[in-house]
This record gives sequence, structure tokens and C-alpha cells, in this order.
Amino acid sequence: MTGLFGTLGTATRGMNANQNALQTSGHNISNMNTDGYSRQRVRMQTEQPYLMAGVGALGTGVRTAGVDRITDSFIRTQTQTAYSKFRFFEQKSHALGQLEQYMNEPSKTGMINQLSVMHDSWAKLGSNPELGTSKTLVVENSNSFTDMVNQTGNQIGELQGEMIDNIEKSALDFNEKVKELQILNGQIYDLASQNTTPNDLLDRRDSLLKDLSGMADISSETDMYGRVSSLKIGNKATGTEILSLDGRKEISAVTGETGSSNTISLGGNAQNKVTIDGDLPLGTIVLADTSTTPATVSEVEVKEGQIGGFQEATKEVKDRLEEFQAFVKSVADTINRAYKAKSGEDFFTFDVNGKMQVNQSLRDNPSTLVVGKGDNPEAGDGSLATEIGSLFSKKDADGLTFSERYNSIVTKNGISKQQADNTANSQLTVLNQLEYKNESISGVNINEEVSDVMRFSQAFQANARIIQTVSEMLDTLINRTGV
Repeated sequence: MTGLFGTLGTATRGMNANQNALQTSGHNISNMNTDGYSRQRVRMQTEQPYLMAGVGALGTGVRTAGVDRITDSFIRTQTQTAYSKFRFFEQKSHALGQLEQYMNEPSKTGMINQLSVMHDSWAKLGSNPELGTSKTLVVENSNSFTDMVNQTGNQIGELQGEMIDNIEKSALDFNEKVKELQILNGQIYDLASQNTTPNDLLDRRDSLLKDLSGMADISSETDMYGRVSSLKIGNKATGTEILSLDGRKEISAVTGETGSSNTISLGGNAQNKVTIDGDLPLGTIVLADTSTTPATVSEVEVKEGQIGGFQEATKEVKDRLEEFQAFVKSVADTINRAYKAKSGEDFFTFDVNGKMQVNQSLRDNPSTLVVGKGDNPEAGDGSLATEIGSLFSKKDADGLTFSERYNSIVTKNGISKQQADNTANSQLTVLNQLEYKNESISGVNINEEVSDVMRFSQAFQANARIIQTVSEMLDTLINRTGV
């Protein structure tokens, strides 16, 4: 359409387009501090021109073609991957750091120092076998050693249990995020199927995917509507599918093991457990099928994310606990063999719960401690005490003394902790760089937005001025020319 009414339509469309652009800039400014928000831009397109005979194509203004969400999918995928790796090593480092504190080495009050104190008391007893205080000192120092052993063992065992609890809770959180993502898929489809781009919902989708990547290594695919059509733990080719357009599955965690059976927390819910036949390691993530009796499970391999970090930490804590228990048994067996050969009883015993302790009879009456050799040791014979004292510096089959064996356990944990720390720091650097790139692309630049507000405002006012001018022209045409 040409003429004054055509010009009026052109200006009206210009006002509408710039009003949409102003509203979008205002939306950006309002959400500049919203986590996960991606800035938006109105896409304007020239309207189809009017072909006027003898003149040619006359422009008819502008229209709003859509509102674009400014993102870089490659950067976001890389960010999810880096976040998953960082969370893996962060949680592993945290757990091994706790184990390092429990082992308390090097320290003046640690296990190695207590071994030295116990050795000195045996050596002094060998030199002063008749002193009752020397016998009491051996028993008391040995009792202090067993207290430290039991406390350390309890703490490591509790740490292992804490890791399992964390895996269980993480599985529950993971399932809740997947459920939320499934609901979001429906909301995205409802808008997208009406030719409306659900930009804010897509931001929420990306935030959920990042949260999920922090829990496990995931891969995802989206369809033409922007829905997550496939979500897998693992890579796209061989991973375990958790969410599809046909439905979702819940991951569960192995939280107990007894003989040839496992206890499974269904969906990560500590109040909903079943027992199955199997010997899966504690902390294993599985898909459980409760439609069969008994329930059947399939293992899900998690390599990254906090669940993977907890699993890796659980394995290492278990290994260190087994090594610690072997160390304790080695100390007890070595001293017991020497002491029992002359006294007929063990110096160290273990109760029904596996707790190490000094023989009760010696704790009740330290004076009965045997210090010499033979059926009737001569007065002043401290040879047995001297022999036991020498065992603390004797090397075992692996060429290690008691102190060196314990130190090797501490060293293994320290090396693993340091590696986890270094890798976590490296991944954090990569993650920060990727998030900075993502922010530079998708983040709201307040200066740019204010500039756009001024630009669109001026364009709106200019189009309004055109309408005012056309109105004045129509008034002249109709009221002053008698048309």
C-alpha cells in the first residue's frame, strides 16, 4: 500500500519493532545477574516491498522476525565437560584430605611417634626388668597405641560410610534433576510447537545439564524443538540412556554388602531399599528393575562428576583401610609370636568387633608382664623385653619396619591427594576460562544494553514523529482541502 495510509502502516510497524527491541533490552538488563541467563536480541527483517508500476519497489517498513538467544553451543558443551572433571577431582581431593587428617602424619602425636614411644618403653624395660614402673609404662604405652589404632580405624571406616552416603544422596539429586528436565521438555515443546522460541526455558535446560554434568559424565542430544531427546551417562555411543522422549530411568546406589548379596537404595532414597544377589562394590551406581523377584540390576559406569569422585575416593579409602588393618595385624602378630613363645599368652588381643587391645590380664596387673626368657628367668633377665624392643626396627618380608609400613600408607594417600589437588586446580583454570568465554558471548553487557535502549528509543520516537506528521497531513487533506 502506498500513500499516506501506507506511510502510516510503515511507521506503526517501526514503532512495534522498536518497542519489542526495547522490551528485550529491558529483559536483558533485569536478568544481568541471573545465573545461567543468556542475553537475547530481537531479529528485525525488512517487510516485503510494494511494487508500484512505473516506480518500482517501495519499502513498507520492518517486522520482528524473532527473538534470538545469544549462545555458543560448543563452548557450553566444553564447559559442562570441564565442570564434570573438576567436580570429580574436587570431591576426591576433599575425601583424601580427610583421610590425611585422620592418619595425622607427620605429627608429634601421630602413629609413628606412638610406635617410637612403645619401642622405647620395651627397650627401657629390657634394661630395668625389675622395675614395676617400667612394666606399667610398657602396658600403658601399648594401651595408648591400641587406642590410637582403634580410633584411626573407626575414623577411616566412618569416612568410607560417609562416601557411600554422599553417593546415595547424589543419586537422589541426579534423579530429581532428570525429572525436572523431563518436565521442562514438555514446557519447551508446548511453546516451540506454536512457533515461539522458549529462550528462558532453554537457559533453564542448559543450567540443568550443567548441574547434571557436575554429578556424572553425561552426553545429551536435542531435537528440533530444543528438547533433550536423549540424556546418557557416558558417551553418546556406549553410554547408559537415562532420559528419552519415551520416558526416564532412575539410578540407584549400592549402599551395603553382606556375603553374596547387596543392599540397593532405589533411586538414591535411603528409605527405600531392596536386597539383591550380587557382590557389587559399595557405591556402585546401577539401574534397578523391581518388576522381577528378586530385583535385577545393571551396572552404570560413572567416570566423572562428583559421583565418580566419591566412587574413586571410596575405592582408595577402602584400600588404605585394608592396608592399615594389615599393618595393625602385622604389629600384633609379630609381638605376639615373640611374647607368647615365652609367656604362653598373647600380648595383644582382638575383641569380637575386631578392636585391638592389650591382654586384659596385663591391663589388670602389669606386674605379671614377662620380661625374661626361659621357664624360670633369672632376676634381672630382660632379654625378652629387649628382643621385643628390637622387633620395632626389624624389617618384614617387604623390607619395611613397623614405622616404614605405616609411613608407606600415609605416603600413598599423600601422593594421590596431591595428584587430585593438582588436577582439580588445572581443571578449575580451564573451567574459569571457558566460563569467561561463555560470559563474553552470552552475558549481559550493561553498557551495550543502555546504548541499545537509547538507540531503540530514538527509533521509536522517530517513527512516532512520522505518524504525527502523517496525521497532520491527513488533517490538511481532509479538513482544509474539502476532500
